[in-house]
Amino acid sequence: MKDLPLSDVYQLLEPGPVVLPATCHKGHANVMTMSWQMMVEFTPPLVACVVSRAGFSFAALRATRECVITVPAMELAAKVVKIGNYSGREIDKFKTIGLTS
Repeated sequence: MKDLPLSDVYQLLEPGPVVLPATCHKGHANVMTMSWQMMVEFTPPLVACVVSRAGFSFAALRATRECVITVPAMELAAKVVKIGNYSGREIDKFKTIGLTS
């Protein structure tokens, strides 16, 4: 056994890709980064995920019960980081970061 910093442990536990769930509620499109998700059913397709109640996307997901989940290409890594570092409450991520909806 070997002691590791928590920041390294999280990387070892992460089984899946970072994905980008996009929501739209009351005319406001938003996108977030997410890495805590898993398939729970194939027909119909169901994905379990963890979204904080404090996050801006939570209300849209709760109200509409739908989102589009995108698996970003490696070329979008810098934009994926920006998506995760800003809140949709504060900025229009699609416009500011240069994403298309």
